[in-house]
Amino acid sequence: MTRRRKIQIGSMAAALVLLLTGTAIGGWWTANRYRTDLEYGYRRSLSDLGDYVSSLETTLTKAVYANTSTQQNGVAARLMRDSSGAKAALSALPLKGDEFDNMSKFLAQVGDFSTSLSAKISAGQKISADEYKQIQSLGGYATKLRQGLSQVEDELSAGDLRIGETESLVKGLRASQPVFSDKLESVAKDFEDYPQLIYDGPFSDHIGQQKPKLIEGKAEVPQGNAQLLAAKFLNVDQSKLTHTTDNEGGLPAYNFLYGDIRVSITKAGGVPVRLMNPRDIGTDNLNYEAALKKAKEFLDSRGFTGMKESYYFMHDGKCTINFAYAIKGTVYYPDLIKVSVAMDNGEIVEVDATGYVMNHTNRAVPKVALTMAEAQKSVSPYLAVKEGRLAIIPTPGYNEVTTYEFLCESKDKKKEQVLVYIDANEGFERDILILLFSDNGVLTQ
Repeated sequence: MTRRRKIQIGSMAAALVLLLTGTAIGGWWTANRYRTDLEYGYRRSLSDLGDYVSSLETTLTKAVYANTSTQQNGVAARLMRDSSGAKAALSALPLKGDEFDNMSKFLAQVGDFSTSLSAKISAGQKISADEYKQIQSLGGYATKLRQGLSQVEDELSAGDLRIGETESLVKGLRASQPVFSDKLESVAKDFEDYPQLIYDGPFSDHIGQQKPKLIEGKAEVPQGNAQLLAAKFLNVDQSKLTHTTDNEGGLPAYNFLYGDIRVSITKAGGVPVRLMNPRDIGTDNLNYEAALKKAKEFLDSRGFTGMKESYYFMHDGKCTINFAYAIKGTVYYPDLIKVSVAMDNGEIVEVDATGYVMNHTNRAVPKVALTMAEAQKSVSPYLAVKEGRLAIIPTPGYNEVTTYEFLCESKDKKKEQVLVYIDANEGFERDILILLFSDNGVLTQ
């Protein structure tokens, strides 16, 4: 080997060593920067969580002592704000596992519960003794959480805990589970006995305990009978259907397939609750009126009588129409069925009767304390009432309230169509919806 060749090989080797060293240094630097950013982010989120929880603790104490509607509404607003901030901070921490579920539920319910109390206060009602006890209980859990978070932060500051590290993988870098999460798991144990909280809000514990009113107490239908019911619903031969994986949970149902079409029949009572036909839809040949006629005919022929159309929307070749149960001049919005009609040939391609199955009962004429004329006095003077009727609407906690529904038009140049719901017993506004009209349908905002 010539001297020149040896020099070339030596130079190449040196370059390779430098390259590998540079790559290693670059990888270390990237990993170190990633670790630093990671630790900073976790520390900041942990600090934010502690601040919000501390504020929750203080505000919940004030909530017990507040005695005027102005103060109580102000306290509720602060609780909503701090609850939202705490939830956001908690979600930024790498915490996984069921042990954190009750802690998360606590933060969600604090804000949700305060919202329901604010609505009650605004309606001129008083906070009950039981609700004050619930506020005190929430305050106790806020104290436990604040103390636990403070201890975690103190140990981090003292260097007794590592918050995170990085490690190399074949396909890049990832953050390993920070050590401080183990400490937070012990904090979460304080919430193992967190009680159920029942109130009028979407995070209330009663939501998951709701029973389907239409089929409550009815016997379970054998699978073979359910298959026959599914065939009748689709108007096809029973032998053409195949049984597939069932739905369990709050509304157990048998599932059957007819080609690509899926239909669900409740196990109790044997009521058709869902239909899904995922076929490709061709060019529109129908208008809304034709689609509405097809949807009504379908519902009537399947035993869903007394349904009144409300809002609709055209999308992806389908017209989806919301139907609510109506009888004797009163519309029951919780008893909802959604029907989608293919605009090429009028075929029913989707049905969702979950709302109807969960809420429909033998409806009695609602009792009200106010006449329609009395309730109309609570409508804004900037709106002109065009028509009115009784309407049962759901609350945020899926309870039902009796209202007068007034279709109104704004008195300004915009001439907006507005639905105003006035409590038929208390006389205050329950809800306001703005109707949005377009070529694709009528929706609410």
